[in-house]
Amino acid sequence: MTRTVSIARFAAAAFFMLAAGCGELTEQADDNPYLGNMADQSYSGQVTASSVRRRVSASGKLVCIDEFKGQYVWADYCAPWCQPCVNQATAIKSLEKRFEGQVVLFTVMTSNSQKYEDVATRKNAQAWAGRFGLNPDRVVAADNLWAWTVPTHILYSPRGHTLYRSTGYLPAEEIARVITRYMRDWDKWAETGQKAEWMR
Repeated sequence: MTRTVSIARFAAAAFFMLAAGCGELTEQADDNPYLGNMADQSYSGQVTASSVRRRVSASGKLVCIDEFKGQYVWADYCAPWCQPCVNQATAIKSLEKRFEGQVVLFTVMTSNSQKYEDVATRKNAQAWAGRFGLNPDRVVAADNLWAWTVPTHILYSPRGHTLYRSTGYLPAEEIARVITRYMRDWDKWAETGQKAEWMR
């Protein structure tokens, strides 16, 4: 009986963490229609023939992710109330020099608080960029992602393919390993057409 209750409590706690939007679990999202789809170059639906999603940056500019076309983009989705996101921002900052000129490290603020529909603002983006010394042009506020589980990470190819996606805190070395592996696979595909096992 005790073991059953403990398992039930663990499951309930894990569900609450994810539902509250601050997850520690890391997993590849296999059911994402954009993930590994080499026919899709829409940055996970942010840039389509009918619409382009623009977001305000900490510096006040309207930014669309396809402005970084031709470069790899590691997008880190976070929120100011999420403790794992604080640790994640530190890890992202530590990778700036390592991937300078290779990967754009981009931060998307998803919400202001855990309250229903409390969307992120430019003020959130400014505070986050200032707190961690991030480039204010690469920290933006999203007005439609308040319910996302954070931290979430997405790696985009230079053509807008969604190469990798996971949720939960990732140490800097793990991020570096993921970026290196998926860049290698995508570069090989772009050059020879040979698909890696995660591509479809």
